Amino acid sequence: MLKKWLCLMLAALLLFASCASGDKPGDSGQTTGGTEQNTPADGGEDAVPETEAPETEDPATIFDLEVKNFDGKTVGILGTNWYNIASNWTSPELKVTELTGEAMNDAVYTRNLNMESKYNISFNVVDGGAYLDGTIKNDYLAGTATYDIAFPRISEMNNVAQDGLVFDMNKIDSLDLSKTWWSQFARESLTIHDAIFFISGDMNFMDKWTAVCMFVNKNVAAGYNFTADELYDLVDAGKWTIDKFSEYTNAVTNDSSGDGNLDQKDTWGCTANASYLGNFLHAWADPYTKVVDKELVFNLDNEFTYAAIDRIIDVMNNNVIFAGSWDVAEPVFTAGRALFFIEVTQKLANFRTLEYDFGVLPMVKYDEAQEDYRTTCATLAQMVCIPKTTSDKEFAGYILQAMGYESSLTIAPAYIENALESKFARDERTADMLGYIFRGMDYDIGYQNGMGGVSGQVDNMISSRENTAASKFAAVAKVMSKSLEKVNAAYANAE
Repeated sequence: MLKKWLCLMLAALLLFASCASGDKPGDSGQTTGGTEQNTPADGGEDAVPETEAPETEDPATIFDLEVKNFDGKTVGILGTNWYNIASNWTSPELKVTELTGEAMNDAVYTRNLNMESKYNISFNVVDGGAYLDGTIKNDYLAGTATYDIAFPRISEMNNVAQDGLVFDMNKIDSLDLSKTWWSQFARESLTIHDAIFFISGDMNFMDKWTAVCMFVNKNVAAGYNFTADELYDLVDAGKWTIDKFSEYTNAVTNDSSGDGNLDQKDTWGCTANASYLGNFLHAWADPYTKVVDKELVFNLDNEFTYAAIDRIIDVMNNNVIFAGSWDVAEPVFTAGRALFFIEVTQKLANFRTLEYDFGVLPMVKYDEAQEDYRTTCATLAQMVCIPKTTSDKEFAGYILQAMGYESSLTIAPAYIENALESKFARDERTADMLGYIFRGMDYDIGYQNGMGGVSGQVDNMISSRENTAASKFAAVAKVMSKSLEKVNAAYANAE
């Protein structure tokens, strides 16, 4: 996002400089836009060479609402209490009271200050606790309107939607979700029956902090005569696939403890938080549920998913991955006995004290024909919504649109360039790798809301290394049908 923004800014400056120098459209006989020229028919010496029209700025990057003065109006926001957690999971997306020198804290502070001064508003962030669905429902039943915008967890989306507690963002004229500061993957996967209740974007970073990715130990790589740059090059070329992953990992696993067993005391091609192994399906553009012809449908009961699970089990059977809970699998990597580690990007903060160098990579593609690198986020990520109790929905939409734009100029650059690249990262290409990860995030309602217990079914198959998908998913589909019916009805009847 930062590099794209800088390029756009540079293009705008160059265009401005050209106009300021007196080069006006039509000076050489060319009309504006280059549609007509005074060019000799024979194309001789006096012919005016054809020139391309200057590129115009992408409308999706422009904040095109009229800047308004709201006369000191208070914006009420219902948020979670992540900013009260004294840990590396701290997520001050909304409430920051002072500058501290920390990149993310100061970016939020600057964003809020810019908003308050530019639009003459004040923010009142209400601490709703770790879960907001109950608060939103109680306020709806009571008819109270103490906030305009809410940030519930992604795992609460179904509860809030099915109870009819949120407003369709597509019906708010001041809110344009096609803008680049909103996640277009979120917009695509969360629009059902042309309605959308939740969105994520540059103002959110708990979803990015919990995006599943791969870490690589550069020292282990060097021991096998390759470098992280080789892996980065594969990513850039679109060739970072499960087959390439297997090539690099197969030679690494060995009984380094010498006790005749392969366990956490040994060296592995990859170690992983077992609960994230099902993310291979998301990485292969195979979400648990997806929208087809406007309806949310169960997506896993098909031949591609059966083959994909076979591929994951094959990797497990070949001793490529040592999987366990984070407190079992992570020490293998931090002790320098694993080439790769599958976890979330938040671990960049935890790993900054490691003595060896490491890099970060997106999850692997299924094959080179797959267009994008994909992943998903943990269930504690927060989404944005406008509750039905909001008295002025156009005002709430306007504020969200402005916050999204201001966040693209402050929070997004700080997140990648400052907080991650300079503070936590070990090389200059980390920002590019994070760009692949963040651009490819999907928001799977079935997965993130635990519909039909399907996540557990996938995890059990992987851990047992037994592919029973055909029978398991047929049973899950029956259980999920009622849940899907309720979700689809909620969106079809959106207000």
